[in-house]
Amino acid sequence: MLASTAVVNASSTATWVVRQVVDDIGLLSVEAGPDRGRSFELDKAVVRIGSGDQADVRLTDRAVSRLHCELTIDGATLRLRDLGSKNGTWVGKCRIYEADVAAGTQVRVGETTLVLGVEKRPTRKAVWQGGDHYGSLFGASPAMHRLYLMLERLAASREPVLVRGESGTGKELVARALHERGPRPDGPFVIVDGGALSRTLAEAELFGHARGAFTGAATARAGALERAHGGTLFIDEIGELPLELQPTLLRFLEEGTVQRLGESARKHVEVRVVAATHRPLERMMNEGTFREDLYHRLAVVELRVPPLRDRLADVPLIARAILAELAPNDAELAATVERALAERARHRWSGNVRELRNLVRRIVALGEADGLPIVASPDAPGDTPEPPRVDLPMAEAKQRWIEIFERRYLERLLAETGGNVSEAARRSDVDRGHLGKLVARYGLKR
Repeated sequence: MLASTAVVNASSTATWVVRQVVDDIGLLSVEAGPDRGRSFELDKAVVRIGSGDQADVRLTDRAVSRLHCELTIDGATLRLRDLGSKNGTWVGKCRIYEADVAAGTQVRVGETTLVLGVEKRPTRKAVWQGGDHYGSLFGASPAMHRLYLMLERLAASREPVLVRGESGTGKELVARALHERGPRPDGPFVIVDGGALSRTLAEAELFGHARGAFTGAATARAGALERAHGGTLFIDEIGELPLELQPTLLRFLEEGTVQRLGESARKHVEVRVVAATHRPLERMMNEGTFREDLYHRLAVVELRVPPLRDRLADVPLIARAILAELAPNDAELAATVERALAERARHRWSGNVRELRNLVRRIVALGEADGLPIVASPDAPGDTPEPPRVDLPMAEAKQRWIEIFERRYLERLLAETGGNVSEAARRSDVDRGHLGKLVARYGLKR
């Protein structure tokens, strides 16, 4: 059925080809509303629906938010996610925040009714054939092969890239792969953690400062953008960047110049910016906490790293790669890792690859996996709190349930982040200081 028609990359060993394939094409038709009768063929894996200029499917319905909802097409699977819309995304009488829906489902946004569909069609498509890893990324699933293909095609470019994905999926590895396979692999690779930047020092960290520019600036210092000259700047958690600094970063992306705090001169720097986030930027744009123009400048190309629960078949491959790095050629440890993974066959890996790495590291350190949680799927029995105590006043019984929830939540969160409180704070969207106090209150180990 598949016939190779052209090799489109120029390397001596072809990593991707264009083939005639039968592929799943997303379809969307408007059944009711101001745009009734219109239909759309969805040629992207992720499609944003809304009334704004940045929407892939743009509707004229004034009750539809600028970025209203998002449709992800993965084979025959349709995943619908609301983007913080004002009037909601509805299927029947149910308001949808995120759900997998079947072809033929009617979705209501504002005053508009949409019908979603998928149709198999022959099409010419680029297909990855370069193996089951790319740089330090591992995976044989179709989603990862699509990611490798995009990385290979983007590597030679210097355009900004926005990497989306949950915490622990490997967004930094994506940035490093772009750097290492790009035109300047020997240049610097500089990392800035947007979640760790204080509002007062964020501009100085990115753009540098002159001596005496502020209290404590005893010497002049180059910012991250200058230090990354001739290479790549990776801004992790770009969604945490203070709103007041976003116009300054936008100006750099448009002009390629930086100005240190306390100086008037501007300096030209050659840097490729790769930004990453797990935050819902579309919702933040709707709320006015992330600039729409900065988003468009960063997301010249947008890559999505799939969560591990959506590619469970990749888990053994990734675990073997981690073990080969930590303890190569150790057959006994390899067997222990295989047993641990078999025990966790239904595990959801909410900590993604970071959680899997922690499991392998513990096995390497201790020779066994005892003490790490074995968590089944969310619908598995035995993970509910104790029944509420009706022998207590309602307020006291409620507080007891809250404490049980907080303890269990923190125990699992710390287990999946390897005790890293900063990462736990980012994932839980809780202030780091407050999270530290909760950890101390319940006597949990970091």
